[in-house]
Amino acid sequence: MAERALKVLRLSIALGLIAALTVLVFGGWSSSVIGWLLGAGAGLMACQRQSIPSPKVGARLGLEAGLVLGGWILLALVLQGLVLRPAAGQPALALPQLLQYALLAPVITTVAATVTGAVQGLKQYRQIATWILLALILLIFPWIDQIARTNWIATVIQIQIFVMLALGLNIVVGYAGLLDLGYAAFFAIGAYTTGFLSSPQINLQWNFWIVIWIAAAVAALAGVILGAPTLRLRGDYLAIVTLGFGEIVPVLFRNLTDIQIYEPISKILGSILGRPEMAICLVGCDKPFNLTGGEAGINPIGRPYLPIVGTFQSSNYLPWYYLILLLVVFAVFMIGRLRNSRLGRAWTAIREDELAASAMGINLVKTKLLAFAMGATFSGFAGSFYAAYISAIFPSVFDFSVSVIILCMVILGGLGNMTGVILGGIIIMGADRLYLPQLALVLKGVLSTSVLPNVANPALKDFLATSVDPIQMRLLLFGLTLVVMMIVRPEGLVPDAMRQAELHSPEPDSVPVVEDPAVEARS
Repeated sequence: MAERALKVLRLSIALGLIAALTVLVFGGWSSSVIGWLLGAGAGLMACQRQSIPSPKVGARLGLEAGLVLGGWILLALVLQGLVLRPAAGQPALALPQLLQYALLAPVITTVAATVTGAVQGLKQYRQIATWILLALILLIFPWIDQIARTNWIATVIQIQIFVMLALGLNIVVGYAGLLDLGYAAFFAIGAYTTGFLSSPQINLQWNFWIVIWIAAAVAALAGVILGAPTLRLRGDYLAIVTLGFGEIVPVLFRNLTDIQIYEPISKILGSILGRPEMAICLVGCDKPFNLTGGEAGINPIGRPYLPIVGTFQSSNYLPWYYLILLLVVFAVFMIGRLRNSRLGRAWTAIREDELAASAMGINLVKTKLLAFAMGATFSGFAGSFYAAYISAIFPSVFDFSVSVIILCMVILGGLGNMTGVILGGIIIMGADRLYLPQLALVLKGVLSTSVLPNVANPALKDFLATSVDPIQMRLLLFGLTLVVMMIVRPEGLVPDAMRQAELHSPEPDSVPVVEDPAVEARS
């Protein structure tokens, strides 16, 4: 009983802090939306790792977690409406409006947690019912977002793009154990392939539904090209090579602006004979060909079209949301099948001990190349979608920080665990694209209204006005998060069972030696 109460308390504190931060930063109807999402998560997590004999027992566990989480939201609503808004220069919430939020959000939170908990008591139908409930939440989220006017859907689409990238990188790093620091290069290759084939840049405007498969195939080929010369490398050396590959690709796209291609034999003969006019020009003869647009990039890029929906527009997020959701589900299904296949077990064997895997008959060359190719394939899908979504691509978008952020998602969530990788992607991208910009606005309002007018020292005032900006400190915050994670939970938030066993297994020296009684008697 005490253990269960402690579990509910820990769970409620973790989710309660996230819910309270969301309400303090966004306020209003965001309390009901985050209460609905986290309430469902609280009900699910409260029933994990234990047998729930009936829906009634699961509902009671969910109800307890939901009530505590609703209390956090209620407290945050009061603080945000009556204290934080006046401190940031906004009028305090009127009492009827505050009561409306304060009554509705805890009720929604508790109901969501109770329903999810009750589903966990369905015994043999528990897994199916949980998946149906999760699918229902994902499908109706855009409509709830529109009703609540939280405008989170654009950020959710970006989060799903990076979740797909993290799932692809998890194949290379998490399953095969090959450290890749240049994964953004495949993202760029998929995006630029879509730009070449679906824009007026080289007078090709193919259909997006064909181009996205070609982009994935080109990215997979690039993965093989990267993997082939690095087969003998491991650890730091492989990281350096992939880092170089990730830096070369954006530079290449930035500089392919004056292209002239000559027939090689005539070019060599002309150079030897000192007669350059002998070289036969094939491409860009009259004027050098601008392939990538340089720093300005490629703009515009064609968008998908469906008979009923029409052409996907930037002002209508619904088709984009469901398309990237479909791609993420496809990636989860395919990667899950690969993980449980013979190839997936070969990746695990290489990750654990490459020499032993080779001795057991695993083809290291083929297995490693397939890991690079499959990881790059899903990056190509994400890059193609991203290019069509923003209708423009630039080389500066695919810099080294993108590779680092994707790697952080995999490490934070848990190497080798798809659920953990998805959770890591949601946390990092949600913090980067949703919470930090809004937190910067709130802090700016508090500083200009309540803090800076009371600071007499001009130097301190300038320091506070220019330095207290969460967006400028985003990489510092990510770094601190990783340091804390490596100390507290090195296997990630949702660890892979095998990796968790490796990290927490006792050292060989610490295993107690059992003395043989016969030997002891003779001595």
